[in-house]
Amino acid sequence: MNTVWHYAWSKPTLTGNLKTTPQDFFVEEVLGFVPDGQGEFVFVFIEKVGVNTDYLAKRLASYADIDPSKVTYSGVKDRHACTRQWFCLHLLGKDIDFSDLSHGFRDNEQVRVIEVARHSKKLRVGTHIENRFIIRIRSLKGDLIELENRLSLVKMAGVPNYYGAQRFGIQGNNLENGLRWLEAGRKGKKRLSKTESFWLSAMRSWCFNQALSDQIESRCWNSVFIGDIAQEAHSSTQFRIKSLTPGLLLRQMTMKIQPVLPLISKGWQDGTSEKRAQMMRQSLAGSETIVEGLLNLDLSRDSRVTRLSPNNMEWELFNKDSEYPEILMQFSLPKGAFATSVLREIVDINDCSTEKHDASIDSK
Repeated sequence: MNTVWHYAWSKPTLTGNLKTTPQDFFVEEVLGFVPDGQGEFVFVFIEKVGVNTDYLAKRLASYADIDPSKVTYSGVKDRHACTRQWFCLHLLGKDIDFSDLSHGFRDNEQVRVIEVARHSKKLRVGTHIENRFIIRIRSLKGDLIELENRLSLVKMAGVPNYYGAQRFGIQGNNLENGLRWLEAGRKGKKRLSKTESFWLSAMRSWCFNQALSDQIESRCWNSVFIGDIAQEAHSSTQFRIKSLTPGLLLRQMTMKIQPVLPLISKGWQDGTSEKRAQMMRQSLAGSETIVEGLLNLDLSRDSRVTRLSPNNMEWELFNKDSEYPEILMQFSLPKGAFATSVLREIVDINDCSTEKHDASIDSK
């Protein structure tokens, strides 16, 4: 299956190293609200290095002597990075001292509790509003003027909102397994396992990326057509475009609204214009097994904006005159967006982390 997708602003000629150390890739989850200080749920804000989210949730359950099902989190964060995120423990009438939580991890694993607070509601998947990134890229090689131009272009005009390689598993194994699973068909109506959910997510994401890539090639990925669905920036509000007024086109050109593509499910064609739906059909021609398999799963309708705009983007170059210049950049992205989709338009990245693309990583 193809996983080489078009660039919006051409492939960068500049190269650089990412994750020389885990601290070079810092991500912090932003809830968008403050725990109210009361209730049966305990929110724990944790900084972790070298530990994946699901494993830490199980360690929290063991530490608090509760069932793993009583520990939840909003999004999954990269193991090979320095990440901060919230966990939620259902502790009715029970208080826990988390000061010893960091004990028992391996030398390359670090866990630090930053904040503990009670809240009246459970933390559910996708509750947070955004992730804040601070990223250092080392050993840059190439034209630094091109780098500055690319950074300014991305800040002004955004990037394609691709699903990152993490979604597809190590060496694309989620795609291979997902294709076999779809070909075999779902067995019964029982709830999907976590592994099957990864496969399903990978297949829908692949369809989206394939369609988006073709629309980048035809230079319409960031345009809008009559009948399209558009989404307000910094909001989940969507509306159908009935006319291309100057005011609407201004909002589209200034990143106030973003075009939307539907994810494959029954009736997906209703989630876009006929023109864009026809483009998607052409993009997925030859992938009928995937499309039919997804349609047979009775999935709920969903969509994703085609254009990603990094918020509060800033950067600084270090050691510009040395053999190994570096760049430090920061920006925020809405939940579900991938920092690697931003970076790929700026620098041709060499990922130095020990284990690339953990199948459970999803920068949600």
